Amino acid sequence: MDRALASRYLAAVLMVCAGGCATDFDQRLEETQRLRLDAAARGYEWIGTEGLLEQARERAAGGDTGAALVLVEQARFQAEAALQQAERESEAWKRRVVK
Repeated sequence: MDRALASRYLAAVLMVCAGGCATDFDQRLEETQRLRLDAAARGYEWIGTEGLLEQARERAAGGDTGAALVLVEQARFQAEAALQQAERESEAWKRRVVK
């Protein structure tokens, strides 16, 4: 499944969620924030991740929890990708050093 299709599927599934999503949103937001901070501590935070989380908070505050969850999932994807990038680069730099 490509990323665009996965995003649309996730959005459709999350839109079904109504009032009971607040707790799930808070939990997912907190988990994603931890991932973002971990990536930042390693020097690999992606530039758009924090903005997505801020947009998610704004949407949740406005009562649109479904859209907020979609934004959190996009931020989570970026945070996880940044951590994967950090992991790859922790070894890859050695191959680029002139011997």
